[in-house]
Amino acid sequence: MGAARVSVATRSAAAGRALLAAMTLAAAPARVGSETPPLDPVSEAIAAGDAHYARRAEGAHGGVAQPFHAEGAIVEYRRALALDSQALDAQLRLMRAYFFRTGFCGEMDPPDKRKMLDEAKAVAEETVRQLEAGLKRGKGRLEAGAARAGGSAAEAYAWAAISWGQWAVFHRVDAAWTGAPARIRDLARAVIALDPSTAQGAGYLILGRLHAEAPRIPFVTGWVSRPEGLATLRRGLALVPENPAFCVFLADALLRLEPSKQSEARALLQRAASITPRPEFPVEDAHYAEEARMRLASLR
Repeated sequence: MGAARVSVATRSAAAGRALLAAMTLAAAPARVGSETPPLDPVSEAIAAGDAHYARRAEGAHGGVAQPFHAEGAIVEYRRALALDSQALDAQLRLMRAYFFRTGFCGEMDPPDKRKMLDEAKAVAEETVRQLEAGLKRGKGRLEAGAARAGGSAAEAYAWAAISWGQWAVFHRVDAAWTGAPARIRDLARAVIALDPSTAQGAGYLILGRLHAEAPRIPFVTGWVSRPEGLATLRRGLALVPENPAFCVFLADALLRLEPSKQSEARALLQRAASITPRPEFPVEDAHYAEEARMRLASLR
């Protein structure tokens, strides 16, 4: 009974506040043009996707998130693109959501993951095609038009490179014969040329990993350079020292390519393992911290 009385009293108070607010608004003079215009359908879908994406860390266990909000964001961004296939904001956000879903929400059934990565790569190619058509830019060639496009061009190339990179990691050696390494290289170089800080230094991270990890196949990926991979990862770490992914991937590259530098690799892993996840990247940073701790445990 006491709880019921509290509930009734709470509802009565809320109703009184609502009535007072309505009376105040009715008494206030109308302000022409002060009303917030309703969102158009595309913007509304993007906003709904953003609301899901902002909640992607809810229920996460360290570096493993629950997929519900990532998948909700994907649904909404797809809806935005169904309404406007050239909505750049929706394309960028969709690639970002695909990356989070496939990389930070635990294991997926291989067919489901393959389908999602294929979709991400398709969005990446369409986004870059549209951007380059507008800039009159040829593949592998940066012109003044791309530089004038600023952040949107750099972000488009960054998320396209990330999408291609995730797809190539999943398909591994087979990806080399599809031209994936050269495509990823060109996109990453474009990001670095336009704005190397984009997406937490994604250009350096992707290009560095590509040189450090891609199989060297004569006449296909003969340009791959292990020293360039290490140097590129170092440049990225210097630019974005708060991104633990650089510590993890640089340490991994050192352990594989320069075993004599195990002490440096260990220090990098300890740095990543002890990081406090940033508020804007709670799951992502926790994921790399966990990877660092696992790698440390495997070292003698």
